[in-house]
Amino acid sequence: MPSAALYSTCLLVLAALAFAACGQDERAPPSTVSLAADPEVAAATLQLAAEFLAPRALDIVSAPDAEQADLTVRLTGAEPGDALVTRYWVPVVSLDHPAAGLTMADLGEMFAGHVDDWSALTGRPLPLRVLVPNDPVPPIDRWWPDNGRPPEALPLDEVRAALAGEEGVLALLPLDAVDVAMRSLAVAGVNVVFGTGDIATYPLVERIWLTTRQAEDDQFTQLLDQLADAVSRGLGVPAPAPIILRATGDIIPARCAYAVQRDLGDLRHAYLELGPWLAEADLTVGSLDAALSDAGEPLGCVETFSLLAPAASVDGLAFAGFDVMTVATNHVKDCGVAPCGDQAFFETLANLRAAGIEPVGAGADLAAARAPGIVTAGGVRFAFLGYDEIATYYHAEPGVAGTAPLNEAFLREDVAAAALAADVVVVLPQWGVEYTADPTSGQRALAAAAVEAGAGLVIGNHPHWVQANEVIDGVFVAYALGNFVFDQDWSVETQQGVVLEVAFHGTQAKGVRYHPIRIVDQHQPVFADEAEAGDILQRIWDASAALE
Repeated sequence: MPSAALYSTCLLVLAALAFAACGQDERAPPSTVSLAADPEVAAATLQLAAEFLAPRALDIVSAPDAEQADLTVRLTGAEPGDALVTRYWVPVVSLDHPAAGLTMADLGEMFAGHVDDWSALTGRPLPLRVLVPNDPVPPIDRWWPDNGRPPEALPLDEVRAALAGEEGVLALLPLDAVDVAMRSLAVAGVNVVFGTGDIATYPLVERIWLTTRQAEDDQFTQLLDQLADAVSRGLGVPAPAPIILRATGDIIPARCAYAVQRDLGDLRHAYLELGPWLAEADLTVGSLDAALSDAGEPLGCVETFSLLAPAASVDGLAFAGFDVMTVATNHVKDCGVAPCGDQAFFETLANLRAAGIEPVGAGADLAAARAPGIVTAGGVRFAFLGYDEIATYYHAEPGVAGTAPLNEAFLREDVAAAALAADVVVVLPQWGVEYTADPTSGQRALAAAAVEAGAGLVIGNHPHWVQANEVIDGVFVAYALGNFVFDQDWSVETQQGVVLEVAFHGTQAKGVRYHPIRIVDQHQPVFADEAEAGDILQRIWDASAALE
C-alpha cells in the first residue's frame, strides 16, 4: 500500500481536481467521475481510475463522502459479501514446529498477549514469541479490536531470521512473503498455502468494497460499472490456487512385495490405501528402484538383489496417479532369475509410458538419459531430471543405454538447460549412504550445485531411511524420503518413510509438509499413527538440525 505521505498528496490532488472541475456544484458535471476512497487505498484507486478514464477524455474528482460519489471504495470488515480480497495473511512457524492449525480465538489470545507458550495447542511449553512485519502491517485491530498488547513488529528479514532460529515463534506474514523455509498453519480449518478447506471463508484477509451510483444516463451507468470492474481487477487478488506436488520414497514392488501381492491376486494392492490420496495431487512423483518387465522371471520372496517385478505391476503406479517416475536407480536393469540384457530396462520405460507415467533419468543413450521430462500442471511447466550415483555399471554412455550419471558437470548443464525449457526444475537424485538419516557432504555439495544452476526443488532417495532436509538459497532439499513400497521389515526405520507435499503458487514453492507412512505386510504403505509419525518427523528434524 502507498505511504501516508502519498495518501495525503493524493487526497490534495483529488481535492484540487474537484474544486477546478466542480466549482460550487455539489456533484461533478457529466464529463467527470467523482470518487470517494479510504485513505489506505486512495492512491492506488486514483491511478487505476485515471488509467481507465484517460482514453475516454474523462476526469476524476474527489467526493467528500459516498453519497456524493459516482464510485466509492471503502475498507470492509470480516463479511465477504461482494467485497474484494486485496491481501491474504498467513500464520507461520518454523518447519519443525509441532502445531498444525488454530482458530481465530487461539490467534486472538496469542496476539493479545494472554498466553506465553504453546502448551494449550501442542502440549509442549514452548515459549511463544509473536511477530509481524512492520511493512506491510497486518490490520490486527480489525480482526481483534481488543487485542491488548500489540505484537512485536520487525523488518521482514528479521522476522524470517527469528522463524529459522527460534522454535516458538509465531509470525503473521502476507502470502507473498511465505516460502518453504517456514510452515503455514491452518486457520479455522483453512490453509491458503496448501488450498485445504473453503478459501472463501478464510478470515485473515484484507478486503475493500466497491459501489457505484445509479445514474440517469444508462451509458454513464455502464461506464461506472466498467470502471468499478477495472478498479476491482487492479486492487483485488485472486483466490490462491496452489499446484500440489506429492513425492514418495523408494518404490520396489519386487521380491516379497511382489509375492504378497501375487498371492492376494492384485498387483495394485500396495497402493490401495494411499493411492487415491496420491492421485488427488496435481503432480505425483516417485522413485522406481526396480524393473517392471516380463522379460525375466521374478524371484519372489527370497534373498536377492535382482529386483524385478512383472510388467502388470505398473497398474498399481497408474492407480496411484503417478505422473513422473525417476528410473535413474540402481536396479532398473535387473532381470530376476536369469540375465536378459537391456530388455527389462527398455520394457520398464515402455510400460511406464504406456501407463501415462513419464520416466526420467534413463534412456537409449547418454543424451536421452539426461533429457528432462516436462509435465504441465496448473499452467506451469515442470521439468524433472533423474540421476544415479550408485550403480555405475548401469550408467548410460554415448551409444550405450542406461541411467543418467550423477556428477556435478552434468547436473549443472542439464538444470540450466531445463530452466530454459520449463518454469520449474525438479531434480530427483539417487544418492547417499544406506541406513542413515544423515546426508553426506557429497549429497549436500550436489544439492547446492543444482540450486545454483537453477533447480527449484531437490528430492533424493536410495538410503531407505528418511533423511535430513535443508533450504539452500530459498530452495527446499529433501535428501531422502525413506521407503514407500518395499519388503525391508528387518528394522523399524526401513519400514517407515514420508510423502513430501509441496505447494506451488505459480512457479514459487510456498510450502512443504511431510506425511509419515508405515509399510505393513512387507508391501503396503499406510499413514503412520500419531506417535509413530512424531518419531519419524523427529528423526528428520534432528538430522536437519545437525547440518547447521
